[in-house]
Amino acid sequence: MRTLIMSEFNSASCGGVPTISDTFAVGTLWTVDYALQMAAVGYSAAYLHTRERGISYNLFTPPDGPNGNPGNWVTNPPYYALIATAEALQTTDGVGSVVVDLNIANSKTDKKATIAGYAVYDSRGSAVEQIVLFNYANVSNFPDPSAATATFALPASAFSAMKKTEIPVKFLSASGLTEKYNIAWGGQSLIGIGNGIFQDNNATWAIPNQQLDCTNGCSVSVPAAAMAVVFAGGTNEINIHGPQGNMAQSSFIVNPALVALGVIGSLSIIAL
Repeated sequence: MRTLIMSEFNSASCGGVPTISDTFAVGTLWTVDYALQMAAVGYSAAYLHTRERGISYNLFTPPDGPNGNPGNWVTNPPYYALIATAEALQTTDGVGSVVVDLNIANSKTDKKATIAGYAVYDSRGSAVEQIVLFNYANVSNFPDPSAATATFALPASAFSAMKKTEIPVKFLSASGLTEKYNIAWGGQSLIGIGNGIFQDNNATWAIPNQQLDCTNGCSVSVPAAAMAVVFAGGTNEINIHGPQGNMAQSSFIVNPALVALGVIGSLSIIAL
């Protein structure tokens, strides 16, 4: 079997597009989405392109002045995408993962779709490790921001028989789709931090971690715009830290009927 590797990718060629590549919508959410999409169609690895100072899709912005100048570095949207993707793709066997596009609400073909999702299986394709859920809705299109929230109802069959309680959920969120800096992963952020160590953030847009009891199924509410990673295997070995909290009720309902299909047990979600 040959290994398929994407030698270079990012949001746009030749350094990206300012106000697009350097936003939460594209630099963060799209980057995670595209990385998972590549995994779903058979890529084994991909290299996210970054360049010299002043390029809009860079992971970091170095301190002003000549190279090597002291001072804090600024973290840009694509960096958060890499952290979240690494955690979304982890498996308990450490060998690798099988990623399946769930095609929620025909997201594969519907260009107007605002929700999407992936299932990340272990290397054997026999057990779901993570479920990744996207909500790209623009709150400005809704009279009430809560109306843009998507709720995904996950049945108990999506989880290991031994790991249905205290299921961790982490959110990738920001203060808006066009945001460049106010971005959080698991309720923690790197705003104003130059040493790369995440710190708790109590802002309303920094969604704290959740723990769910999915013994009889459970619901995950993903506000707009944000991404949630449900650690269906029951553990997040890379980073179990971060603030805990509860999500408010949402108004947009997606009913996922997760059904085992094929050799690798692909999950299928059917939207009402």
